[in-house]
Amino acid sequence: MSRFKSIKWNSTVNAVICLILGLCLLLFPIESLSIGGYLIASILMISGIAYIIKTISNKGVETNGDIIYLIFSIAFIIISISIFIDPTWIIRLINIVVGIVLIISSLMNLLDLSRYKKDRTTSWWVYLVLVFLVLILGIVIIINPLFLAKIITRLEGAFLIINTIITILLARKVKTYMLVEKSDLVK
Repeated sequence: MSRFKSIKWNSTVNAVICLILGLCLLLFPIESLSIGGYLIASILMISGIAYIIKTISNKGVETNGDIIYLIFSIAFIIISISIFIDPTWIIRLINIVVGIVLIISSLMNLLDLSRYKKDRTTSWWVYLVLVFLVLILGIVIIINPLFLAKIITRLEGAFLIINTIITILLARKVKTYMLVEKSDLVK
């Protein structure tokens, strides 16, 4: 296969994969996250079971390290079962923690802002608006933790689609460049 055909093939495969993945993330964010959760759960389950089987079939538990790995294996299996039951619980948990951090930070910023306002500067209200926006976002995230996940997942999908467009455009540029380079070599 010529160098150009190889580059074109790689670019085409990359573009198709990014386009399909981008459209899935953009159009079906929660379903895509659920599938990702199932994949992670499958890997955790397989690795946990494999280590337990290896430990039991080889020699059993002999050292403290074996006990620690066995505990991790059991934890992996428990986590994977919980992910199979509800694949979005980890996402919700992380987003709730992010929401709590945003609320606490906003409240601390409000305290700082109350001190800053006493200096009678004119820009305090800009900070007040920004702090309230962050506070409201934190509350929304806690109330609906998948809200942020949907937004981020859709943004990821959009960026993958943009990457597809860039890949296709660059493949055309490379093709044009290589044809020009090849015609210069012939002369």
